[in-house]
Amino acid sequence: MTISPTRRPLPAPRYRKPALFFLCAAFVFAWSSGFVGARYGLDHAGTFTLLFWRYLLVVAVLGLLVTLMRQWRPLSRAEWIRHAVVGALAHAGWLAAVLGAIDLGLSAGLAAFITALQPIMTGALSARITGERVSMREWAGLILGVGAVALVIGDGIALGGSLAAHALPFLAVAAITIASLIDRAAHVAADAQAAKPATPLLLVTFIHALASLVVLTPLAWGIEGLEAQWGGELVFAILWLGIVVSLAAYGLMFALLRRLPAARVASLTYLAPPVTMVIAWFVFSERLTPMAALGLAIAAMAVALTLSGNQAVAAGADDAPSRMPEEPDPLVRRNASTA
Repeated sequence: MTISPTRRPLPAPRYRKPALFFLCAAFVFAWSSGFVGARYGLDHAGTFTLLFWRYLLVVAVLGLLVTLMRQWRPLSRAEWIRHAVVGALAHAGWLAAVLGAIDLGLSAGLAAFITALQPIMTGALSARITGERVSMREWAGLILGVGAVALVIGDGIALGGSLAAHALPFLAVAAITIASLIDRAAHVAADAQAAKPATPLLLVTFIHALASLVVLTPLAWGIEGLEAQWGGELVFAILWLGIVVSLAAYGLMFALLRRLPAARVASLTYLAPPVTMVIAWFVFSERLTPMAALGLAIAAMAVALTLSGNQAVAAGADDAPSRMPEEPDPLVRRNASTA
């Protein structure tokens, strides 16, 4: 469906470029750094157990922050359900599917390449769900980004694993794509209708984390029995993944979705594989290949192309049937909407 509350196209909001650049850069770094926590944590706990403790920490911290900063707001049942669904898909759905695929034997490189298709899927569905068209320049950036990811991963794209292992990354892509588009569509509709102020981001992230914890608890308990080898590395991993990734990275992602079309936000993830390799080189002294450096440069070009595209407008203004029966001609309706 297309969300088009008015017939006049609405320009994307304008924001100061330095602040927007900082938000994007911080998101890319925090999102890419998840590798650090996973590297330390998965040696001492199963996938679902690590995710369970991670989101238990996030729920506790966010609950405290929302209370101290007086961010609690009354929400309708529909708003609670929307935020919970978005959170369960973007957090639990995405993470459980990707890590589960690797556990089932899928190579990390192939998993990374499949999940790199997420910006393409977001761009394909954006106009229909949010009413924001993707320009030709943005499409060029999205397609170039997939090539950059393939260049960075290189020989890491190895076949192997069961059918379920290959299917799970596609489910992960669908989960986070649908979540981001639902969230972005709600903000587009609220802006068009001059609705009440947006729900505080801290409260929204708390609902996201709580919904994810509800999904992950039976998986961690039923499949892995919450077994873990407790020590300094596992505690560090839980703290890093909870604070830096779940709080900072996801918080920044949904903050950006309040400012930018979903396809542009999704394109930032093209920088994750090369930035992850740079982090691994710096933290773990892993080899940084010239191809990885070249991939980082191409990914940066792809993101720049996507972010510099024309301002998005509501596609539904042209596509949706007019509410004015006295103007049956589509050309007349289109001219009227831009007057």
